[in-house]
Amino acid sequence: MITEKVIEIGTSFFVILSSGHYDLPDRNVTPIHTTAVTAVQTLSETASTVTTATTAARQISAEVKTEPAYAESYVPYAFTASTISVSCIKLTWNGDEDAEYTVTLTQTVPDDYIDNVYFVFQSNSLCYVTGLREGTEYQFTLSDSEENILAEITGKTENVEVIAEFEHEDGWTNCFTYENAKGLTANPSWSAIQGAEPDLITDTGILRDAYGDYCCAMGTFYGYCGDRFLVTLENGTQFTVKICDSKGNRRYHNFGNGGKSVIEFIHADGLLPDCAAFSGSYGYYNWFGLDLRANIASIQKINYGDPVVY
Repeated sequence: MITEKVIEIGTSFFVILSSGHYDLPDRNVTPIHTTAVTAVQTLSETASTVTTATTAARQISAEVKTEPAYAESYVPYAFTASTISVSCIKLTWNGDEDAEYTVTLTQTVPDDYIDNVYFVFQSNSLCYVTGLREGTEYQFTLSDSEENILAEITGKTENVEVIAEFEHEDGWTNCFTYENAKGLTANPSWSAIQGAEPDLITDTGILRDAYGDYCCAMGTFYGYCGDRFLVTLENGTQFTVKICDSKGNRRYHNFGNGGKSVIEFIHADGLLPDCAAFSGSYGYYNWFGLDLRANIASIQKINYGDPVVY
């Protein structure tokens, strides 16, 4: 059985259109704007999957067409999948000029968060797939405009080692406030942000380190500079953060009327999006699959893994 569905996606930089092109709108447009990407959900046609949803194979497809320069010497469709974080996999292939490609994601182990998946195409040979789940394997298929399969590969998100868990913080906790990295001139904060760069996937301006972690400030209730955490939101969004500045001896600071800012992102100077500056929080928006529009479900302290190449 094949059923069509539409995924509503919030963006702030690239907008993937159902025509198979990507546009580059004004980066100051608030990312609560939505655009539709046609997608399909495929169920294996066996008797067991008709009644057991957990055995269904689910697919999401999106198309992109661009015209970048490319080297003449290449292996056709050398399809690679690289782990970026607990929620992101980088796909690369050798694309032809004026060619149109389809990238399809298939869950090998179905879960309830398939609608979180977001395709961030940055050229006709590079796509970041975001909104994924920690320690999960996915199958990717590259096809041409005539639906011929060109290549297939399996990729996996980062699998973290949890070393401590913290009690749940009730209330409004997706008050993801911010501070400017420009003000972090003293150690240990200055040293903690060295080597971090503005995230090139989400267009948030938030600094991200060599391990895929977003730089942030947190209270010493959770830890100190250099400590690393897996954050899971109630909508299924997952990401990792590294403490680079302290909020002091507390669990959060107050935000608005009843808000609790547990995590305060550190952004590069001059790269704070206008919408976040206006609202005072990153938590009202979906940033290319980094959907921060839900309260924090859990915070877990984790060990360091391997560095990544964005």
